[in-house]
Amino acid sequence: MRNYGFVAGGAVIGVLLRYGCMLIVSEALVLWIVNIAGSLAMGMLYAYFERFPNTQLKLLLTTGLLGSFTTFSAFSAEWLRYMLQSPLQALAYAFGMTICCVVAAFSGDWLVKRGERA
Repeated sequence: MRNYGFVAGGAVIGVLLRYGCMLIVSEALVLWIVNIAGSLAMGMLYAYFERFPNTQLKLLLTTGLLGSFTTFSAFSAEWLRYMLQSPLQALAYAFGMTICCVVAAFSGDWLVKRGERA
């Protein structure tokens, strides 16, 4: 039951961070920023927790904070909006977001592992 508290605590922080981004970044860019930043952070945390396992901290930061900071449902809604307007634009959006997020996650993992070797 205690693990639910870690997830919930992280989720509150993550959603407030995302909302803060929504207030200061244009609507067109906010999903790109939160999803790419969240993917970078997830890659970094993945590498960190490989070396230093900690179930509660992992739940707090990954499932809770980053799970609520990033948003696949908003990405899907935006994709649908593009799809209804222009299928080509929708495909470019989907591939662009996916590639950027995967590269960011890999980069985060690489940065942490590179720092460990230094």
